[in-house]
Amino acid sequence: MYFCSRKFMQSGLIKQIKQLFLKELNMELKNKYALWSLVLLLVVSVFIIYTIQKQASNNTWHSLFYVVLIFGVVQNIGRSFLMENKGSLLYYKFLVDSRAIIVSKILYQFLVNAFFLLVLTALMNFWLSQAIPHFWQYVITALLFTLCNSAVFTFNSALALGAKNSSLVALILSLPLLLPSLLVSLKSASKALSPLDTHLFYPDWLVLGLLLAMQLVLSVVLFKYVWEE
Repeated sequence: MYFCSRKFMQSGLIKQIKQLFLKELNMELKNKYALWSLVLLLVVSVFIIYTIQKQASNNTWHSLFYVVLIFGVVQNIGRSFLMENKGSLLYYKFLVDSRAIIVSKILYQFLVNAFFLLVLTALMNFWLSQAIPHFWQYVITALLFTLCNSAVFTFNSALALGAKNSSLVALILSLPLLLPSLLVSLKSASKALSPLDTHLFYPDWLVLGLLLAMQLVLSVVLFKYVWEE
């Protein structure tokens, strides 16, 4: 078994995080249907937008981009603890550090959301190509936003694991924590649509970084108590 070796049980925190992350990735690659269904969802969503819109101003493109992004992020909420059965989680409890569990889940959730963001950006630029003055600053802002919601959704899915309609409960718990990062991201991304000095993005990125650090610290510290239950 993957987790049965004595070497794994005696490994350090970093190694545990790495092995848990690779385990998540291997499971995803074996179940390709879930990943391709995500890509298909993106293709259909953007194609419908293109069929209706044909052309879009920068502000309209920005609005549609974030609507689809948030919709996809919500769809990915089930890719963390809600996919695990209680027997597997109990098994992990005796083998690995709780911090390794939550950090590996957050990293994997970020990887999936970053892939979603990359595909969405490519599709939106293919069908509704736009000349955004600060395109890379726009992408960095969206990437920071996906980092923030990865931490929030992962921890809240752990809280909602034992509840009925766990995905809905996790979403409701996440909304108050997601709104600050969403509002800052929208503010920063809007600046990328006009030819402003790039230095104006740094304060917003700093705020997003602080929100992310706070969410990560709270997730790691509080998850220990959730894990013991």
